[in-house]
Amino acid sequence: MFEIHSLRIGELYLPQGGAIHRDPVHVWLVTDGTQHFLVDSGMARIERVEEMLKVSGWGGGPEIIAQELAKHGLTPDDISHVILTHMHFDHADNLEAFPNSTIVVQRDEVFHAIDPAPTQRPFYKKHILNELLGRKRPAGLQLVEGDFDLVEGIRIIKVPSHTAGMQVPIVTTAKGKAALVSDLGDHYKYWYPADPRATRKPMRYLSDTFLAGPIRSESERDWCAAMRKVLDNADIVVPAHDFRIPMHMPEDWWAVPESNDGDIAHLSPEGAGENTSEVS
Repeated sequence: MFEIHSLRIGELYLPQGGAIHRDPVHVWLVTDGTQHFLVDSGMARIERVEEMLKVSGWGGGPEIIAQELAKHGLTPDDISHVILTHMHFDHADNLEAFPNSTIVVQRDEVFHAIDPAPTQRPFYKKHILNELLGRKRPAGLQLVEGDFDLVEGIRIIKVPSHTAGMQVPIVTTAKGKAALVSDLGDHYKYWYPADPRATRKPMRYLSDTFLAGPIRSESERDWCAAMRKVLDNADIVVPAHDFRIPMHMPEDWWAVPESNDGDIAHLSPEGAGENTSEVS
């Protein structure tokens, strides 16, 4: 059985409707005490993100990931595999911090990074692709196609949706199976759009389905089918950019948060009372 630790390594402040939307950036440590895996590798230092995309925030970079791993008695050298859900800048940077790890990514995602859907061109960065392709195979890079079992207890399923090569690890814990869905519905509102606990604006007409995200390479129907496939294979989902996700599973365990009270994405950093200069 595995345990999962959500590691918050920073935030992005995204202009939205005349306000600032706060997006926490997470990676996940998956461990059974002997085997250690990282799901996603996060974003570069915020100064670099600001240079690339003119987006502010805090955190990012290999130092913060190392700090978070150290809280669990680990270093980057202890990570055997880094599983990339997809290759966007806030999920697949910092790979140079894991020179001894095997990077696991869908073959279609690599091709999509080379020739992305036009609206996704800003999200794929050449230095990330170069770092990935510069690794030695098979020790440094594992290109996969479709669903497969990485090890017993970690099932990876391919779900084209947000990107062409999106993949979701489903991890077996003592309480059930947790799907680390990343940006396949990066907030609970996409998974439970009619539930007032998940969203401030429930959409009752979507009570039997999902809400596809705005950034996608595939059709809305494909996206919803991908979400259904995940829930058919998992007990809970863990979105990438919601403040209310479980931080230690299976100790923390819920399908839907109790309420919107913990969702501070709509608050300014100052108004939320958060320390925006270091990981809390």
